[in-house]
Amino acid sequence: MTPPIPHSLYTLAFLLLAACQLPDSSPASAADTLPAAVAIPSRGSDATLDIASWNVKWFGSQGNGPTDEELQLARVRDVIRGTDADIWGLVEVVDKKAWDRLVSLLPGYSAVLVSDRAVTGGARAYHVAEQKVGLLFKSSVARLVGARVILSEHDRAFAGRPPLEARLRVTMHGREHELVVVVLHMKAFADEESLRRRQAAGEALKRYLDATWPTQRVAVIGDWNDDVDTSIAPRRPSPYAGFVADPDYRFVTQPLSERRISSTTGYRELIDHHLVTNELAALLAPQGAEVYRVDRMIPRFDKTTSDHFPVISRYVLPRR
Repeated sequence: MTPPIPHSLYTLAFLLLAACQLPDSSPASAADTLPAAVAIPSRGSDATLDIASWNVKWFGSQGNGPTDEELQLARVRDVIRGTDADIWGLVEVVDKKAWDRLVSLLPGYSAVLVSDRAVTGGARAYHVAEQKVGLLFKSSVARLVGARVILSEHDRAFAGRPPLEARLRVTMHGREHELVVVVLHMKAFADEESLRRRQAAGEALKRYLDATWPTQRVAVIGDWNDDVDTSIAPRRPSPYAGFVADPDYRFVTQPLSERRISSTTGYRELIDHHLVTNELAALLAPQGAEVYRVDRMIPRFDKTTSDHFPVISRYVLPRR
């Protein structure tokens, strides 16, 4: 005869069964709480090094830019993940927690924000609530060698946002390449004072690049807040005419300006540019540069995501 089961064991079994039926109370991942993704067609290629820049409009700021922070985070994730570029320079990142969440939603990418401890001079140059620049890059393609804030002595000319310089070691087709990427956000507005400050910042940047990286492959990407054929200021030349006239440099986005292609939802001019040294310009792919009109895939893009479109340039690195 089987002995009776003690009452205490019935109680234990009941408690275990109830526990198994309780809803999962573990915290949801960042992706679980976001709006459903929007499909963004790829613009990346294994055959080219694809460099993108994008002003993400007060990203993570509670009082500025898009009002739905979760929706903006989702859409920025969708664009970066879908576009599939190798390197991204982002502008107007405000909140570090929002930046960290974005990076966590982009597996395969590493990142550095200008205010990070890893950036020499970054914590001194940028405060918590300020618009910041940052760099994202595929871990399989690039490795960060070092990063620093440059030209902080010209802080006013750069509207309090001195550029981020990152030295990368890029690996493609089994070969390593050295690349310097500078992410910047120039002074805004079309008034005379703002134009003078952009011109001063551009001249300081050129002196720095001439002296520091005379023979290296360098890309300067971001929001230049002005055009390179003529200025956004009425009847004024571009504040970056010194770069345009120097054969050691090339705005690979200049053909877009000449075709009257805009990089924003508001300005008619192209104000987001990629400037490269002649060493990198020689490797520009036949596809060249483009403004990626992701607003065609994202409803109410300027209200939910940004007032700027991503800009992409592509390069064919040597295999030998």
